[in-house]
Amino acid sequence: MLGLALDLSGIFSFFRIPYNSLLMDTYQFPPKTTVIGMVGAALGWNEEEVLRNIPYFKYGLIIEMHGESFNETAAIYKSKGVPIYPITKNLLYNSAFKVFLSAPTNDLLIQSAHDALLDPQFVLTLGDSENLFYPRNPHYVHLIQDLETKEKSTDRVRCILPSEIYHEYCGTFSKIHNDFLPPREIKIPVNFTGRGKNRRFIPLNVCYYSGIELQLKKFIERGAFDFDGDTVYLF
Repeated sequence: MLGLALDLSGIFSFFRIPYNSLLMDTYQFPPKTTVIGMVGAALGWNEEEVLRNIPYFKYGLIIEMHGESFNETAAIYKSKGVPIYPITKNLLYNSAFKVFLSAPTNDLLIQSAHDALLDPQFVLTLGDSENLFYPRNPHYVHLIQDLETKEKSTDRVRCILPSEIYHEYCGTFSKIHNDFLPPREIKIPVNFTGRGKNRRFIPLNVCYYSGIELQLKKFIERGAFDFDGDTVYLF
């Protein structure tokens, strides 16, 4: 089984929280659907191809730097030049993430994603189309061989976790650096159901944090993999 590790960073990023309306708020990290959308852009997929392939992927993420939050004011217009009301848009500045992917039943998908990310068909972004992805390292994509042999039990992680896993296993944590976020819980989209105007996202509650390492009260025996030094739980 192949795995893929990505180092993602940018000057600005915006990952829209879809269930907010009057506030254009952002997740502190790219959810699974956003990451697969980036893979789809690299491969040249259309929207239906992205949606069809989301279930094949398993995903994990470490927030390396949560960056700074700032906001700007936008306006919605009823007609040209006539604003109805201003809305606030929250963005992230100077954040960085490690993203991890596998496709347990489709190694060709991971190999194709790896090759396409090195030579993408469309411009890669971190959320909005104007938030371009700037790799800090030209070797930002890493292909991991024989991932099935690297599944390991672990009692220490730095990755985000599904809430049910976090609440079952989490014990305490220690700071890695002073720029940190304590654990928080949020609902993220991991897939979609329906079509057109009836399309709705499928949510999953996850716990996220940055700049700390979790010490678990018992070992996670299944679902965590060693991505060449980073132990990550995939879901």
